[in-house]
Amino acid sequence: MTRNNSCQHLIDISEDILFNFITLYGKQVAFVRMYGYIKGTTGAAPVRGLRFIGYGPMAEVIYAHVQKGSRLFIISHVQQREGEGKLFTEFVIEECQYIRNVNWDAGIEKRKELVARGELRPSYDENKQEQSADA
Repeated sequence: MTRNNSCQHLIDISEDILFNFITLYGKQVAFVRMYGYIKGTTGAAPVRGLRFIGYGPMAEVIYAHVQKGSRLFIISHVQQREGEGKLFTEFVIEECQYIRNVNWDAGIEKRKELVARGELRPSYDENKQEQSADA
């Protein structure tokens, strides 16, 4: 994680969630983009439509969990990039915690799929379950 460019957000997700595969350095990589809404503090207007993006296996896991109205706690870093003649300011997700209104079953299945593909390591609980099944 970047130390001098770290952001933390508690966001609610809009219905505009995009998942796709993009080519980075000649390799197909999963990509998720979503917009988060942040409740403003007393006396300040709410921030609308911050752009959050994630890459790789984390993008697949996030996409499996989230839906419109999901609440997430995200640790990210901010970046700006140019594309399609526009300047984009976006937050690149480094860690994500699911707070409410998430699809736990789809997320668990996606995680199992990624472990089977060798893209993620099994969690402690998964290792414990496998060991007890072998006994």
